[in-house]
Amino acid sequence: MHRVVAALVVVSMASMPAVAAQSSRKSKSKPKTQQLEPPPPAPPTPVAPAPAAPPPAAQPGAQPAPPLPSTQPALPAAKPKGEGTTLGLYRLVRKGETDPLLKAVDDAFRQVADASRRYRSVVPLPEPAEKQGCGLNVPCLASLGGLQGVDEVMAGDLTKTENGLILRVKLVDTRGEKVLGDKDQVIASQTAPEVQVWAEALACKLMMGQECVGEVLVDADLPEIKILVDGDPVPRTSSRPERLRLPVGVHRVRIAVDKRNSLERPLLVSRQPSPGVMLYARENEEALSLQSPAEAPRGIDGKPSVAPSVRPKPGVRWTRPVGIAVAAAGAVALGVATYQGMHSKSLVNDANASFNANQGAYRPQDLATIDSARSASNLANVLFIAGGVLAATGLTMIFAF
Repeated sequence: MHRVVAALVVVSMASMPAVAAQSSRKSKSKPKTQQLEPPPPAPPTPVAPAPAAPPPAAQPGAQPAPPLPSTQPALPAAKPKGEGTTLGLYRLVRKGETDPLLKAVDDAFRQVADASRRYRSVVPLPEPAEKQGCGLNVPCLASLGGLQGVDEVMAGDLTKTENGLILRVKLVDTRGEKVLGDKDQVIASQTAPEVQVWAEALACKLMMGQECVGEVLVDADLPEIKILVDGDPVPRTSSRPERLRLPVGVHRVRIAVDKRNSLERPLLVSRQPSPGVMLYARENEEALSLQSPAEAPRGIDGKPSVAPSVRPKPGVRWTRPVGIAVAAAGAVALGVATYQGMHSKSLVNDANASFNANQGAYRPQDLATIDSARSASNLANVLFIAGGVLAATGLTMIFAF
């Protein structure tokens, strides 16, 4: 009996904490139920879109993802009208070109474009237009220029030949797909300086709309020396060397003193200032000469050392007395030719008279007379030709030299 009572006491003591905990939970949740009552329904309000999550920070050393084709980095956008014009200049040759002639043409066009006041800015485009699949197609060039954000596009085709270069360039308005300039040029030269000035002249006409002007120095040490450029005389000044302002390009120059002329020489005129004297003009007793610095002898300091002009001494001209003698010989020959011609005619008349007197028959002595007349006639013809030539030569030596 005592064991049963003890077991009941133990069970009742074990169940008391669980009941207390349950009653405690009920007492705590009861006030909450009384405090939270369902509120009245509110009208629906528009929900703002959630802001996009910021892109995750790039890990150090990670490679950036390549841009999509539609988000390729664009060149500077074209400015509206009134704020200047932007030129997109495609290369005429591939980047890293080593041929000096091709490189000279490409460099000349880029230098002229940078110096042109027509454009506010020049955007260098990387490769020739043909690498973009356009070539010189106007709509294609205009579309590419519009995508790059430039107002005008210049592209060209440059081909090297055995004797020089063939160059064709176009200037295109990207807004209206119009051709603003189209130039073809055959550059017949194998020297880089001459090719460069040819290219500069063409680029000036295309991108500036006019000829560029350059300066060259010609050293003419006598005021009597006339300088003729492309056949036209250039006004001389008292300065030495003479500073000539000429259109950029290749010109032909020669000098003249009185009635003497020199041979023509090429004269290269570039946009860049002349580094020094381009030609030395001198008069000598033998002839007139034009020398470049490379052809002139060098002094001790290594600079060109050209001897001064030497005027021909007056009264030492040998052409006049010789011309008089030759003209006199010609006159003598003409006189003898006249005599022989008259003698031949007289012999023929005698033979004809004997023929008529002998009833239409020649005697043996008449045949000999006819042979003499023929010989005199032939000699007269030879002397007439020789005398005419000698007389003309003598007169030329007297009055022309």
